[in-house]
Amino acid sequence: MTKKEDTINKGGRPFSVVADAETLKTILGLGKIQATSKECAAVLGISEPTWINFKRNNPEVAEAYTNGTGHGQVSLRRRQYRAAMRGNTTMMIWLGKQYLDQKDKKDIARTEAVSAQDARKKLMDIIERYQKHPELDA
Repeated sequence: MTKKEDTINKGGRPFSVVADAETLKTILGLGKIQATSKECAAVLGISEPTWINFKRNNPEVAEAYTNGTGHGQVSLRRRQYRAAMRGNTTMMIWLGKQYLDQKDKKDIARTEAVSAQDARKKLMDIIERYQKHPELDA
């Protein structure tokens, strides 16, 4: 966000972004909302490869982003837990599946036996019905 102005130009292109306090605060916020690399780059006004290199070459940037994502995840988990405790059934089920190893029970029981002959007859009936009424095939 802030252009690097106080560095002596050693003949190369000037840095497009520096890891100052304002930029680190922005990166922390981007981490909190789980922003992607592409989104971080767009907010900072740089390309995605530049963002990746900036993060790789500046440990304080990587740390700010990682801390932000951690804070964001904890905040989201807290809100999900509150929703479940207020009786949000969907959230209760989801959290139960995530943390309590609960699963949907898929109990399929057949009360009648079906023979191959019965299945063939039912299939032939369906075929005949469609042959008599081709307009049903839509």
